[in-house]
Order: sequence, then C-alpha cells, then structure tokens
Amino acid sequence: MTTKSFLLTALTLIGSAMLTAAAPTAGATVAAGQFMEHGKNYPLPHSLAYQTTLDGDEKIIVLLTGKAVSGRKLKEIQDAEKAGESASFDRPYLRLEYTKAGEFTYWSAGAGPVTFGPGRHSATGELKLEGNHAIGKATQPNESSAAFPYGFDVHFDTTLVPAGQSLPTAPDKKPGPAANVKPAVTGAFKGNGKEAKLNYVSAHWREPFDDKPSIVLVFTEKDHSKDKKPDFNAGFGKFGSALVISLHEDGNIFGCEVVHPAHKHQGFSSLGQVKTNDFQFVDGKVEGELTTDGSVEVFGDTWEAALKFVAPLGEIPAEFQPADTKKPAKIAAESSATVRPSDDEPISKPAANQLNVKDLAVTKDASDFEYKALVQHLSFKSKSGVKAVCAELAKGLKAQGWTSDGSDLITANSSILKRKRGEATLTIFVKPDPAGSEVKMMTEGLAWDEK
Repeated sequence: MTTKSFLLTALTLIGSAMLTAAAPTAGATVAAGQFMEHGKNYPLPHSLAYQTTLDGDEKIIVLLTGKAVSGRKLKEIQDAEKAGESASFDRPYLRLEYTKAGEFTYWSAGAGPVTFGPGRHSATGELKLEGNHAIGKATQPNESSAAFPYGFDVHFDTTLVPAGQSLPTAPDKKPGPAANVKPAVTGAFKGNGKEAKLNYVSAHWREPFDDKPSIVLVFTEKDHSKDKKPDFNAGFGKFGSALVISLHEDGNIFGCEVVHPAHKHQGFSSLGQVKTNDFQFVDGKVEGELTTDGSVEVFGDTWEAALKFVAPLGEIPAEFQPADTKKPAKIAAESSATVRPSDDEPISKPAANQLNVKDLAVTKDASDFEYKALVQHLSFKSKSGVKAVCAELAKGLKAQGWTSDGSDLITANSSILKRKRGEATLTIFVKPDPAGSEVKMMTEGLAWDEK
C-alpha cells in the first residue's frame, strides 16, 4: 500500500472529545471535539471505530469526523484498505490507529484543504474494548516551535464495528425532476465586518470535477433566476454581493468565490475557508448549512458566512455526467506491505527512475523557489497572472508526459490543477501575488534526492 501524505499549510490540532454511547446498529456516535488551524475551529461531532487488518496485523481504527460516516463511506474505506490502498476521508477528520491489544500506533488528520500524517511523532494513547464499544484517548503535545505546529488531546467512547462487518448502506438516490420547493436562504454574510444580505439561492449541475458529479450553488443579493449563467455573472458582481460555491453531492466544497462591496479585492477565491453542515441532495432538492465558523482572512480582507438554504435540483443532465472511472483490477503487486514513515525521514522514498522534483516543468520566469522535502511541497512565484500561469504550466506539464487527473478549476483569483504521470501525482494551487502569481505544488511520487 502506498502511503499518501501531504501538508498544505501549518495545521494545529488541539481539542478534546468525550463521546457518548450509541446503539451498535447506529455506528457513528456524537462527539465534542475540534481541529484548530491558525485559530480556526473545525468541530468533530461524530465518531466511529472499526476493526481491520493492515500489514497482516489486526488493528482498531477510531475516526473523529465532522460529518457522520455513512455505511457506504465505511464500506469504501474498508474496500480500499483490503485492496492495500490508501483510503480517503471527508474533512475534517482525525484518524487514530491502535493494535488489537490497545496500543496506540499512528494518527493522521485533515481539515479544509489540509492533510497531515500518518505518523507517531510524540503522541501517546490507549484503548480498551467493553462490549461493542471502543473507549480510550490519545494525546499529541502541541509542537508550537515546529515548522508546521500541531497537537491534539482527545478522549472517546464510541461504537465498534467488528471485522468483516459494516454499517447499513442507504439505498441509492433515485434521480428525478426538481422538487416543487421555493428556493430560500437565511443567515448572515459579512465582508470586513459589514453585513450584506443574500436574498436568493439557486442550485445547478456543472461539469464534473475530480471525475465526480458536481453542483454549483449561487447565493446573491439581487434576483438571478432568469440569468443563463448566474454563477459566472455573480462572480463579477452583476447581482450585488454573492457567494458561488462548487461542491460534490456529499457536500465537500472544491470552489468558493466571494463578492462583497466592502472588500478591497473584488471576487476573490476562498477555497478551504468554508464548509457545509448537514448537506443533502435528496428528493429533487439540495439543502443544508454553509459556514466559515467565524471570520476568515483572505488577501487582507475578512469575510464570514452562516447560511441555511434549500433549492430545487433535478436529475443530472447527460452532458454533466462523469465518464466511467472504474479502474481495471490489478494483475499483480510487488508487495502488499505498507511502508510506515518514521518521524525523521521523508514520507516516501522515490524509485531511481522517478522524475526529480527539480526537473519538473515550471513557468519560464519562475523565481523564489522553496522546496520542502519532508512534505514533498514546492512553491515559486511568477510575474504573470493566474490564468496565464495555469496555461503555461498545463502546456509544459503535458509536454513532460503529465495528464489531467480530473477537471481543472481555473479562475482569475484562484486555480487548482491536478496531474498524474505513472504513479506520480501533482496538485497545483495558483493564487494572485502582489507581483504576479504564487504557485504551490503538492507532489507525490517524485524523486527528492539532491541532484
């Protein structure tokens, strides 16, 4: 199994969780815990524990999450682990790994666009089983002097799913026409402390992102219901104050455009600063809550949102359905063993034939390079604008043999590109900089040895 791990920004995980018991069939239980990143809290109101086998050893995994883990999601995680692959988790989450005897081994976490781990570091923990419950704790002292500060302190008492079992899986949603519901939005939207009223909301299908069906929510001050491109025009202030949110059917956000008259920078992107709670797409409508959990800062401006909404949304049109992404079965694997990184070495060791990070295609005027081998991150600056940088990177990477890994999200204020080349992957973030643009690349599978 290839261990995937990257860190976008400094992440501090400080919180505590005392979890209440639940019936064995319920799976997830209620928790009171949180991530804290740069002073921002990410609540973790749900928990779940399950038995699994990793590297031939029986393990108990405890998940503290921002949204309840469904039967379908747990099955997806279990299938990935059984196939020797890295499982994905909906952020925010904290994953704790224990031996069958209750010894703490590793932890990993994610919040917003950030993923951290797995690792042991200086964390300690313990776990015991009582009936169908896993009870225990884990503590990572706050490493405030580290390049990327982190820490946590959690306690749990949660339902345990036995090995070979899963939670009940909800039936697939039946597609159909949009429900006969009136769009509605309530709550607060502020820019630099000044409130602006968002009176209108609509939901639309958009092109797939990351090979998944994708939805765009458009919140505006003025009525946009008759506009053929409300998401595009709202981003340019045609309907006054606005929020344009791109997300998947599970509520995970991958795009956010903010428009507020009090901002110095109009129409900026704030990806990773906003999330959904209790998001649902059922019975021909989408509904839920959109929140930033308080004020967040972007390019010297601040904004915050706490909105509840409902809007009709029918069956996905054929042109917006993702291509079949089923992967062929693996013929053979060199090894089923998982390589666990130590705390003092890079996350993974590249093969000799892998592309060196310093040979990676970048813009011709790239400057101010910064290489972080431990987390396999590269950053640099360009004098060109965001869209021009994206175009040059896309062309250069294509010539180097990289292919698209899902749809690109490109705007003048913030862009995301994903590329793959064999077993190597790139996630590229391009944002405006006072002198042009700043590029941050999260890499996996490149060689990081000195040339």
